[in-house]
Amino acid sequence: MPLGHNRVLGEQSRPAEARPHRVVLANWPATIEDPRTETFESVLNHVASHGYEGIEFSLDAIGKYFPGDSKAVMARKVGRAVSEMGLEFVGSTLHRTDAQARARRWLGRFVDDAKLVQDAGGAFASVQFFLDEDYLNTGGAYRDDDEYLEWCADCVTQMRDAAWGLGMNFYLEVHIDRITEDPAACCRILDLATCELNGDMSHYLARGFLRGKHVERVLAHVGHTHVRLARKLGDLSAAAEDPAADWAEGGVTWQLFDFMKPALDGGLSSRTIAGESGPLHLVTDPLTQDALLVPLWRAMARYADAAAQGIALPISSPDDLKPWG
Repeated sequence: MPLGHNRVLGEQSRPAEARPHRVVLANWPATIEDPRTETFESVLNHVASHGYEGIEFSLDAIGKYFPGDSKAVMARKVGRAVSEMGLEFVGSTLHRTDAQARARRWLGRFVDDAKLVQDAGGAFASVQFFLDEDYLNTGGAYRDDDEYLEWCADCVTQMRDAAWGLGMNFYLEVHIDRITEDPAACCRILDLATCELNGDMSHYLARGFLRGKHVERVLAHVGHTHVRLARKLGDLSAAAEDPAADWAEGGVTWQLFDFMKPALDGGLSSRTIAGESGPLHLVTDPLTQDALLVPLWRAMARYADAAAQGIALPISSPDDLKPWG
């Protein structure tokens, strides 16, 4: 169930439990130099032609397609273009550094950015909150700094309440080099600032953070998700040239699905699965990779749809489900 003032998004004409999960493309795969991303129209054509229902793009990333336009004008143009393609602009990820959150008027700037997401049609803000530089690459040492965790929680609370004040959902993203990178520290922040998480669980999967009370609690707080193949104790963005064969072998496709099941239980309040492969490590063509993985993202959506209606699908091995037929 949604936490606090987050609401179940999606088709409002349907009861909350019956609102289907949507599969959308996040903007990371579209950041490459490629004919499919040469114009915003070509990006939307790629999205529509490969079975996505919308996009979750950062407006900053889209800005290159609208030279000379103010952010307000750009947001309205984006919303109009997406709608005309029969797609949805579901929401966006906002980035906040430690330094930005210590500056004057920082919360007002957050509100301004969230309003732009709304103007483009988005119903949620997902936030990546960067770790203080002193705690980068320290193996989660910040978990022992109560004063710092309390300050982080206070910032999260202010952003969460500001988003709710706009009628938007709020998600804090699980991500390496962010205040959520350490499961124990993340749970401490949740103690102080209860909120839903954007579970980009590839960041835990790649580091082998798969079990234990802290990981289980993080998964239980997931209300939105970015999905990407990751190799346990290996690549953060992994490739699967033949996803069906990889699934049958219990490879990275199955490992992600199996790890995500607890997060999908009860359904996601965003009703959104956002694919975002590469470009990193062996993923050199993330647009094609994500298009190949749409059946996997749809399988996750079907699992979450059933869970939202109280139906537990018995999927305990790759043989129990065939996303690619």
